[in-house]
Amino acid sequence: MKLPVFKTAGSIAFLLSGLVFGSTVVAQDKTLHDGVFTAEQAKAGEVVYESTCKTCHDMSFYTNTLRSWNSQPLVYLWETIMGTMPMDNPGSMMFQEYTDVLAYILSEQGFPAGDVPLDPDQGMDAISIVVP
Repeated sequence: MKLPVFKTAGSIAFLLSGLVFGSTVVAQDKTLHDGVFTAEQAKAGEVVYESTCKTCHDMSFYTNTLRSWNSQPLVYLWETIMGTMPMDNPGSMMFQEYTDVLAYILSEQGFPAGDVPLDPDQGMDAISIVVP
């Protein structure tokens, strides 16, 4: 059986570049440990949390909530909060307010802020909830 012969150095270089660079093209998912919200969002979220959420939910509530969502995409939690809170008027806040409140909750749970704002339309589905 005769094996194929590559006749040019260009063919070999092309094949090798696919092996070397092919795996770096795939985007990697993030976790909550990767700074997925900004400090400004967390600060804005604190204001909304204090006026809307704190009456029913203290921060220990969110510790247990995050554990129950472990290994799930963050956007699932965001959608659940948006669809069920506040309890007396679910979905009544602006999308940004829900996002900011989630950033504040994550901040209070010890997750680091980063440089890029948390955005449900920009990759929140690729952020995994990973808690200790």
